[in-house]
Amino acid sequence: MENVVEYLEAKWNKLTGFNKKEDVKDKCWTELVEHYSRRGRFYHNLKHVANLFHLFDEHISLAENPALIGFAIFYHDIVYDTLRNDNEEQSALKAQEHLLQLNFKQSFVDNVGALILATKDHTVDPAYPYQNDMALFLDLDLAVLGEEWQDYEYYSSNIRNEFNQYPDPVFNSGRKHALYQLLQKERLYYTSHFQQQFEAKARQNMQREISLL
Repeated sequence: MENVVEYLEAKWNKLTGFNKKEDVKDKCWTELVEHYSRRGRFYHNLKHVANLFHLFDEHISLAENPALIGFAIFYHDIVYDTLRNDNEEQSALKAQEHLLQLNFKQSFVDNVGALILATKDHTVDPAYPYQNDMALFLDLDLAVLGEEWQDYEYYSSNIRNEFNQYPDPVFNSGRKHALYQLLQKERLYYTSHFQQQFEAKARQNMQREISLL
């Protein structure tokens, strides 16, 4: 992968290309990089955002509103603190703050926020106007679960590092609970393509991780 920051900056410039407020665009971009580069972000960092964009590019034909998903990718983890339980809400608020400064309509801002909030329980809202885009975005975010074991193990070890303030018994209990909740879902992936490609492997990987905790 090319330089992650340069790659993502190009994505940012494309998404915000209509806006001539270069100072505002630069300020928002700098804040994005600062948040995702904070100490302790072993997984929820710029590389994670770049990986989602690469995967999104491969499946962009499935998107109804690519810009909506693009901004959701950028902002869905901008606030990430393992000591709090409102990261999704705070991330949605930060997206709203930036996007309003960039003169996006409130309806667009609200739709980006709804995508971010959907990552809290990874459930598609039946009332959401762009259900297919929400399904695709959530599938992109969970695709890592269906990677080959070596990549999954690297992901899970990075998650453990992000929670390194907790002793193993506490972390293992919480992690098992989170994995069991996902395994109880009728289907992890909403789009047929992701379900066919990742569903079985993701369940296998999570069961294997649980057995090792």
